Amino acid sequence: MFEDYTFSRLFNTPPDVYPDEDPLDMDLLNKIRPFVKFLSHYFRPTYVGLENIPEQGPALLVGNHGIIGFDAAFIFLGIYDATGRMPRGLGDYHLFLDPITRKFLTRLGGLSGTQENAVRFLEAGNLVNVYPGGARDAWKGPEGRYKLHWEKSFGFIEVAMKTGVPIILHMGIGTDDTYRILGRMRLLGRIMGHPKYAVPMWFGWGPLPRPVKFSYYISPPIHLEGTPEDVADRAMVKRNHRMVWAIGTQMLEKGLEQRDSIWFG
Repeated sequence: MFEDYTFSRLFNTPPDVYPDEDPLDMDLLNKIRPFVKFLSHYFRPTYVGLENIPEQGPALLVGNHGIIGFDAAFIFLGIYDATGRMPRGLGDYHLFLDPITRKFLTRLGGLSGTQENAVRFLEAGNLVNVYPGGARDAWKGPEGRYKLHWEKSFGFIEVAMKTGVPIILHMGIGTDDTYRILGRMRLLGRIMGHPKYAVPMWFGWGPLPRPVKFSYYISPPIHLEGTPEDVADRAMVKRNHRMVWAIGTQMLEKGLEQRDSIWFG
């Protein structure tokens, strides 16, 4: 599907990444960690349910992206501080087309968001994180705030079924309040070859995000119906998808109900 995108034709397909040649650079991560810690004072993230993240063994972490998507750094920081484990993050294909950016992201633990990469790293015992809404989440319009844009995203369910690992949801509150969304740049979507890349126009404190409070809610492990052989059963895949989507939506709704203020939580 990706080779049909106009922009991606300018670059070679990102190479696969294998656990036995893992490019993750913990020295680089530990150098960047104090900077993320410093930025966390701006958003003051809190976490409910970190005890649900296993200290060993694989799990597929599934979340909602905030505006632009930089919020991922704070849930990763919380998980790393609590467990000592750095999740491997599946990212949009376009982020890995440029070799310089790809090398930097893979050193930070990023992986091009293919099922093959996800399966390999889960089978090697890693925590793997995915945002099924992808660019639809990160570049959402004003009508898309605090909604899960997963209607076309079944791959994460298939990955969990293929590997037999649990899904652990993490839903962020505050992450869709960092900017006011004014409109969408549809021309960019045409250049990139897909309307989901029609980047919105934002306004925060000027170009800076507003210092709203981030609150993350983390679910207990969710075990899906079926076995790896049942991935071909589309009805079962869709049932699992509806179940996980419903749990995530309920978590978002509950988190919003519990919040008194976008500034203080």
